[in-house]
Amino acid sequence: MTSMSGTHDKRSGGATAGPTALSWLDRLNGWRERRALRRALARMDAHLWAALGFDEAAAREEMDKPFWRP
Repeated sequence: MTSMSGTHDKRSGGATAGPTALSWLDRLNGWRERRALRRALARMDAHLWAALGFDEAAAREEMDKPFWRP
């Protein structure tokens, strides 16, 4: 049985390696960063996409991804 705190779980007989608060914060920060970057990409013009190495199709594909997908 997995414990949310990552401490000893008496039911499983050993220590668990559950998610830590830091891993959750890292995940949330990554989601926030991807959301902000995709919104910024949506505000750019095609010549800026080209300067960043995106063609229009690749830029649209990146912008259309949900924030939780890398």
